[in-house]
Amino acid sequence: MFPNFRIKIIHLIFFSFSVFIDAQDYSFQPEPIKTTTTLKKNGDYEGALKFNINALKQYEESGNTPGIIMVYTNIGSILCNFSKHKESLEYLDKAKEELNNTSEPFLKANLYNEYGRNYTRLGLYEQSIAAFNKAEYYIKKISNPEQKKISLAYNYSWKRINFIRVKNLDSLQNIDNKIIAVRPDIISYTRKADNFIAQKIHLDSAEYYMNKALSYSKEAFAAEKATAWFSYGDLYNVKGNKEKALEYYLKTLDIFQKTKSKPTLLTVYDTLSSVYKSLNDIENSNLYLRKYTILNDSINKNEKEAVNLAVNKLIELNHEEKGKDRRIFYFVVLIIVIAFGLLLYFIRKIYIKKALKKDKILEKKTIETDVLKLKVNNSFDEIIQLMESRSPLFLMRFKEVYPEFYEKLITHTPELTEHDIKFSAYIRLNLTNKEICQYENISLRGIETKRYRLKKKLKLSSNTDLQKWILEL
Repeated sequence: MFPNFRIKIIHLIFFSFSVFIDAQDYSFQPEPIKTTTTLKKNGDYEGALKFNINALKQYEESGNTPGIIMVYTNIGSILCNFSKHKESLEYLDKAKEELNNTSEPFLKANLYNEYGRNYTRLGLYEQSIAAFNKAEYYIKKISNPEQKKISLAYNYSWKRINFIRVKNLDSLQNIDNKIIAVRPDIISYTRKADNFIAQKIHLDSAEYYMNKALSYSKEAFAAEKATAWFSYGDLYNVKGNKEKALEYYLKTLDIFQKTKSKPTLLTVYDTLSSVYKSLNDIENSNLYLRKYTILNDSINKNEKEAVNLAVNKLIELNHEEKGKDRRIFYFVVLIIVIAFGLLLYFIRKIYIKKALKKDKILEKKTIETDVLKLKVNNSFDEIIQLMESRSPLFLMRFKEVYPEFYEKLITHTPELTEHDIKFSAYIRLNLTNKEICQYENISLRGIETKRYRLKKKLKLSSNTDLQKWILEL
């Protein structure tokens, strides 16, 4: 099992792996990568973006295809750091179109690594692993050993995150060993410590690996150090030393604010809010909760657009690779449709009178259903408006619109408080934890606690899903 804070660590690893490749010696690499690397090391991601945009104009004028591909991929990578996944994927698609004019394996490996990274950030884990596998195929064809080593480590590091999210522990352990073999460094050892911290076991081993990680701090740069400090904060958090944990969390804040990595900042804000709350510093807890909420809304909007784009591109790719199978499939479907149409024709002739009678009945029921849906939808919109305005009339109106649910709930557990009923109403309206956070002004962890207490008060078994139980009541 992976506790909530373990999943939050992943967002920090998202960022540290995105700059992992920047910490290497790129003296053997083309100019666009060397300059981009230098700017990123200095934290100037906007400068890196401007440089690549200017370089793109020069490469387009000279017709330098490899340069165009590198720059498109660089821009896509930088935009991914800014959580602009829709724009990032569009630039990667442009690079892919140019790949038809070159056979250079490094360019292809680099491109599919960045596709995989975007898909990981968007939660498309199977597609991400497929992209990384394709990148690994091209990495094996790279002739320069250092170039191959860097691309492979980058590939393994991001592929590892997919195994964490789908909880494939066997593959996770295997990929960890591969990463250590390719490149032992501050992040590699921090990752090993995180595994112990996540499970809250062998904390002495976790501390050993954290000290081992920091022994590589001279070769690391700011973002990697900040990632290690954050894990130190998690270690003290698990040990119960909230003040020491807060000290390490705050050390990471300034660095990640400079990088403008939204997923990373989201993790830091959420963690700081939680720690301040445990220290009874409600003012700072609410401050970082507001920062979290505002940032999370902007990320959700961008990711929703990007996921739609990514899915469409994946469908197009699947069609391109399986063109012959698609034509066969369409032919079979056409035959089935014709046969089905003929069958329907004869059935319709036999049962025409009966079908017409049923159609009239269905039409009448459809009208009645539409009227009922209209009434319910109007009431639902009214309830949502009352909830969003935090009106004291919200709960009263909810009881009027859902009288059967309210009666069943009270009959099942008469001792429920008004607050319990209100929280049950949120769940009945199918709100997410993040949406409930906005109306109750508490952290996600607080919402989980409320769910646990309500489930216990309702005397539901541990195997019962609270949300499903309430929706079916």
